[in-house]
Amino acid sequence: THSKFFGKDIGADAAAVAYEAYEKAKADNTEILMIDTAGRLHNKANLMQELEKMIRVLKKHNAEAPHECLLVLDATTGQNAIAQVETFKEIVNISGLIVTKLDGSARGGIVVSLADKFGLPIYAVGVGEKADDLQAFHAVEFARSLVGLPTE
Repeated sequence: THSKFFGKDIGADAAAVAYEAYEKAKADNTEILMIDTAGRLHNKANLMQELEKMIRVLKKHNAEAPHECLLVLDATTGQNAIAQVETFKEIVNISGLIVTKLDGSARGGIVVSLADKFGLPIYAVGVGEKADDLQAFHAVEFARSLVGLPTE
């Protein structure tokens, strides 16, 4: 497999970029299109409206789009992560989470809180800055390490 990057100049309309990326992916018979909307904060109304617009224009291509919507959360934000998920869920149908910065000892509890409140699957966790530090999430291993038991 190989990947291609589609981007525009800084300041380009994010929804237009998403729309064009979908057109290009479809024309190229691409199986998976990933749209990274990095930098969205739940308390920045203009960025959240832009995200909402992106979803609207993608639905013009395919009424079921986006098929998956993963929210990446920083574990160091603690309980603020709950507010982020709540706000994002009002705009997009979040299908799962990725939780980063779990390499600190006291930050794992937010994963338990998120699972309890939202029941969303956690697909991956970040435990460092390198690409290999993004790892698949294994609930049993995580729970064992959280309470100080050896992982299998």
